[in-house]
Amino acid sequence: MIRRHPFLQLPLLLALAGCAAPAAPVVDDGPPIPDPLYSPEQVKPGRLEYAPDRSTFAPVLTERFPYPTQPEANAAYRRLLATAPANGSYPASIWLFGCKPGALDEQTARVTRYRGPVVHCATDFLDSAGRRSRLETANFYYYGAVWNMQPIYPPRTAVPWRNRERSPKDFWWWVPGRSRYE
Repeated sequence: MIRRHPFLQLPLLLALAGCAAPAAPVVDDGPPIPDPLYSPEQVKPGRLEYAPDRSTFAPVLTERFPYPTQPEANAAYRRLLATAPANGSYPASIWLFGCKPGALDEQTARVTRYRGPVVHCATDFLDSAGRRSRLETANFYYYGAVWNMQPIYPPRTAVPWRNRERSPKDFWWWVPGRSRYE
């Protein structure tokens, strides 16, 4: 058995360490910081309402209900961007224009009310300079002590009928004593 001196192995180890891949940055995947669940004190359409921490709700509210404040909505948007693919370009922030209780269904474009704090909001997507790039509707729901955002893409046109056949004509509709629906 040949005994090697530890100082002779050091240059070899340093050379091999230089070939190693760089260490990945440490990402905190811990739970998000909890948001308090606020609801406005009173509702006056068109007027700003303030949460107890002096952050604002959307300027148009339909009824007294828990809503996300503007900073909570942006935090929900940033959490959504953290799960999005990295190769896309996304707006820098959002601004809530108006909210209403219930979630907007993506397929039927109808609003469904839930028992918990679920709202849909007209949302302005802003670029890095603060200019509005587009206006879309988004659902916000309070789960896990934080507001979460769900983008939706409802249909923009009326749903066409599957088949265009008309109802059959009843030529004997005028006869007395006949049922109207046969």
